[in-house]
Amino acid sequence: MNSNNKSRTRPIVAANVAAWAFLLTVGFGHVAHAQQWPTRAIKIIEPFPAGVARDGDTRFFAEKLTGILGQQVYVENRPGAAGRIAGQAAVKAAPDGYTFNMMGTTDILTKYLYKNSYDMEGDLVAVTMIKTAPAGIVVRPSLPAKSLRDLISLAKDHPGEMTYGSTGVGGFLHVNALLFSSITNTKFGHVPYASGNPVTDVLGGHIDMMFDGMGPGYLGNIKAGKLRALAVTGEKRTSALPDVPTFIESGVPAYDTHILYGMFAPKGTPESIVVKMQQAISQILQEPTLRRRWESEGANPVGSTSAEFAARIRSESERWGKVIRANNIKVE
Repeated sequence: MNSNNKSRTRPIVAANVAAWAFLLTVGFGHVAHAQQWPTRAIKIIEPFPAGVARDGDTRFFAEKLTGILGQQVYVENRPGAAGRIAGQAAVKAAPDGYTFNMMGTTDILTKYLYKNSYDMEGDLVAVTMIKTAPAGIVVRPSLPAKSLRDLISLAKDHPGEMTYGSTGVGGFLHVNALLFSSITNTKFGHVPYASGNPVTDVLGGHIDMMFDGMGPGYLGNIKAGKLRALAVTGEKRTSALPDVPTFIESGVPAYDTHILYGMFAPKGTPESIVVKMQQAISQILQEPTLRRRWESEGANPVGSTSAEFAARIRSESERWGKVIRANNIKVE
């Protein structure tokens, strides 16, 4: 090599060495940051308004996490747009381990319904699935259907005449009903509600039924005889409604939907931080008081790993994507 070539090579080599040194410094700094985490307050974005049951659960976790992690963990409520405002805020947050987001089943549907929306699988990191709750069908007591088989028979004799309420086109209650219809070859009338709770109109006899998660809002009315639960999902009956058969018992085993609830972080959040948060939440989920309360409400504490939760989100996304495409549901 002549002297001119050597002179041209030296600055290139020097530049490459400097670039690698910079990347190594950044990499080691990133690792050190993750190992020291947390060193300041942590924010959990909650898509529901303050005062509702979901917000209460999130605040419970924030309080317990504060004690475990040694830094203040606080809740920021970002309600509206069926959870999309909170979801977008989480996607745009820095992936430094100081912003997390509580999300649920409805958020899985977002990418199929809205243009330029976030994707739970691609834009966020699944930290842990916190709990699941069975779904089911409740009807007004005066409806002449005492069992799930009765309902299916009635629907086939009167296609489209019985009505169900939902919180809007493309929401979980809507696609849940469509999935049931496709499995049982039945048809129902859809009554979407832009605001308010459709269950009020089931109680009032204005609509016939709801396809929803069997949460605390239903249990009291079912036990009081104001609503009739025909079936719940799951391999066995829920302890909250021991007299209500499962869909498996009722002859519709393919209908197996659940409400999911868990924590996510912005894409790029260090894996070591995700693991530490997952382990802290799993510790909280062992508390007997919390487990008894959730189980009395029909919910199941989980505490999955990040990989397990990501796999569940992927399978749920595939299921609901098929339902939405098959019914050509579009919101925007």
